[in-house]
Amino acid sequence: MEAVLALFWSFLKIGTVGYGGGPSMIPLIMEEVVNLRQWMNVESFMDILAIGNALPGPIATKMSVVIGYDVAGPLGAVAALMGTILPGLLAIVLLLRFVAYISGNPRVASMLKGLRPVVVAMLAFAAWDMSFSSFTGPATWIIGAVTLLLMIRTKIHPALFVVAGAAAGALLRL
Repeated sequence: MEAVLALFWSFLKIGTVGYGGGPSMIPLIMEEVVNLRQWMNVESFMDILAIGNALPGPIATKMSVVIGYDVAGPLGAVAALMGTILPGLLAIVLLLRFVAYISGNPRVASMLKGLRPVVVAMLAFAAWDMSFSSFTGPATWIIGAVTLLLMIRTKIHPALFVVAGAAAGALLRL
């Protein structure tokens, strides 16, 4: 039961400060489950992240369910998921009728403008931090470079890159 409560608390913290949606939560989840709690190593985290990105739905909720299940079984999965979604759920229920008023408030608009570069920086840091264990040889560097180039220069849907990366990894036996 202690692990279930720890999962709920950890993901509640992440859900409370994870502004910007699921992708902005990735570095927070990594810090909590890999570095602080040591529930898994970086490689396992990256595997969950890769599989989570290949499946439909919000990444943070998928990751919380898998991590919670790995740590404490089905009850852990539910606790981690509830911790992840509860802050946003409460905020949207409490603030829904005030959205129009809040979004027009100059202070709120300024706050959001200040948060955006923080979220981008957090995503850049997560990419940087994970790159050291993701790029393991020339083939992975080529896959990454080609993907980045195509994402910048084309309008190919990102899901196709996920499928292509998985296929390349299987074909090359990475």
